[in-house]
Amino acid sequence: MNIVYIITRSDVLGGASVHLLDLAKGLTHKKHNVHILVGSEGAFTKELEKNNIKFSSLKYLKREISPTHDLLGFLEIRKYLSKIKPDIVHCHSSKAGLLGRLAAKTLGLPVVFTAHGWAFTDGVSPRRQKIYSKLENFLTKFSDHIITVSEYDRQHGFKYKVGTPDLVTTIHNGVPDIANSDRIFVHKENNSVVNLIMVARFEDPKDQYFLIEALSKLPKNLDWKIDFLGEGPNLEKCQELAKNEKLDSKIIFHGQSFKVKEFLNQADIFILISNYEGFPLTILEAMSASLPIIASDVGGVNESVSSENGYLIPKGNIDILVQSLTELIVNKNLRQQLGSNSRYLYETKFSFNTMLEKTFNVYTQVLEKRSLK
Repeated sequence: MNIVYIITRSDVLGGASVHLLDLAKGLTHKKHNVHILVGSEGAFTKELEKNNIKFSSLKYLKREISPTHDLLGFLEIRKYLSKIKPDIVHCHSSKAGLLGRLAAKTLGLPVVFTAHGWAFTDGVSPRRQKIYSKLENFLTKFSDHIITVSEYDRQHGFKYKVGTPDLVTTIHNGVPDIANSDRIFVHKENNSVVNLIMVARFEDPKDQYFLIEALSKLPKNLDWKIDFLGEGPNLEKCQELAKNEKLDSKIIFHGQSFKVKEFLNQADIFILISNYEGFPLTILEAMSASLPIIASDVGGVNESVSSENGYLIPKGNIDILVQSLTELIVNKNLRQQLGSNSRYLYETKFSFNTMLEKTFNVYTQVLEKRSLK
């Protein structure tokens, strides 16, 4: 199959771009022809080059709203689609979803859109919710199918009259297995220091600042350290807070890292504190590494995290976060049990191959439906 993917940003490796990179690698491995259209060049395009995945950098596809750039971006996408003539177009991220769907439809090409969390999700302003939900409702007319990465997002879309049950399918994110073969179900427990980790950019919707506040309230006798992987506009104020709370020796800021796998395989507890979410890939990666999870109960997080494999923290509840951290740091057996459950859930529900197969089935169904018209 000849597939074109479209995504807005190349400057960061976030959830949507990592998801697309894995999808492209998986389908390329299965001998499908994949070509990615992406705005500009950056960390994402470097990974595409490294993996020999074909791509074209677009000059005018940008995240920011600009009538001039958006019109030129639409024409740019249309030009590439006319040249490549794909069997199907699959758009990721809001701006690429807008321009890509419109461009594909003007050429009569079948097009799928994946919503990696709606732009009108809970937590954004009522004004933005109204504007973006109306826009997404309009764009359903230009969509052969829509994929949401969580059932929460699917139902949230219906709440705002975006899509119908036959148009929108939930396909949970899946990630390649990152666990070391000797690590599965067996954690590194020789060191008395309990290693915590959070992998996320320092920008909304994540809230590393709130996590550091909670860490400052832990009992002083607990032996722990935390690795923060990621960069972004909120990094500096988090570093200042860590310094002010005299936690410099326990909190390590690594910036953006391409060694997430190695860090996760050396960790004991995975944490993701957020203000709002879709369905985070990093939680699934941590589950594949047999880690217990502490995460904010927002978006679709509760579709992968429960008392079976970790703790769900009500948004903004610092007391429960401190209590959950304390319990897991103190209790080695609990960490092992929850971590083993994480691994089992990953293997049975969130493997990469499951996600890849379900996504390709959507393509097949869209093309079959087209052929009957």
